Amino acid sequence: MSDYAKNLGEVIYRYRKSMKMTQATLAEKTGVTEQTIRKIEHGDGNPQLDVLYALVTTLQIDPSEIFYPGNNQNNQTRKMLEILLAECSDNQIASLLPIIRASLDVIISNQIG
Repeated sequence: MSDYAKNLGEVIYRYRKSMKMTQATLAEKTGVTEQTIRKIEHGDGNPQLDVLYALVTTLQIDPSEIFYPGNNQNNQTRKMLEILLAECSDNQIASLLPIIRASLDVIISNQIG
């Protein structure tokens, strides 16, 4: 079993449990068999892209947890910011960009000086 398959299985399992979903329910929602879900969660599966996409979107998984498992796993502040931005419309995000850039410039200049 590869480290990638093991990590994928752990992420799928954790998100499924956090949503209080059974393997059967997840299988039904994603259009795959319960056996496929079981194999993936045990690190034995190598899902095709359409299955992976269905799992990620159904469980609302941040893809970076699957593809970059070591990066920012415990950074709750970053995750909170990402959640807030995910709730914004494109227009709201566009309005925030200049404010965020200016704020970052101030923070960075204070750290340097």
